Amino acid sequence: MADFNLAFQWTMQFEDPRMECAQVPDVPPAGVRGPCFAISGINSGAWPADFATISAMPQNARKPAVEAFYQSRFWNNWFAQLSANELAMRVFDFAVNGGPGTAVRILQQAVNTLGGSLTLDGGWGPLTVAAVNAANQQALLQAFKTARAMRYEAIAAATPASAQYLSAWLKRAQL
Repeated sequence: MADFNLAFQWTMQFEDPRMECAQVPDVPPAGVRGPCFAISGINSGAWPADFATISAMPQNARKPAVEAFYQSRFWNNWFAQLSANELAMRVFDFAVNGGPGTAVRILQQAVNTLGGSLTLDGGWGPLTVAAVNAANQQALLQAFKTARAMRYEAIAAATPASAQYLSAWLKRAQL
């Protein structure tokens, strides 16, 4: 069974490496106007209610709330059923960075490159979990990293304003 704490720590190395839980300026998500801020990667434009709740707390008391946010919004019992922590950490991280449906769709695509026949619907379910766990975990991990990098490259090509993030995204995808 995959471990949420390992996945959370993996993702925090990108979102808030020192776990300071400080409010910092952040880029507004698509469709949001005006300034945005983030606390440990939780963007005020994307998650206004959660951000407001956490930002109202003293900074030194925010870590449990940040962890609870990521566990409730991005981790789920499907992640917990994955047999390999290395893969679960990266799929969880991509769910945080690219959206849960996109992360699962890219995982399904990676399974299919290894001979699977999953529908690329971005939905967790018993067929996806079974196919992921039955795959060669090292090969699947590499296929997922490659597919994730290709997704970032496609975003940068389609949205030139996003190209400035490409090198950081690719580094994150290949770790």
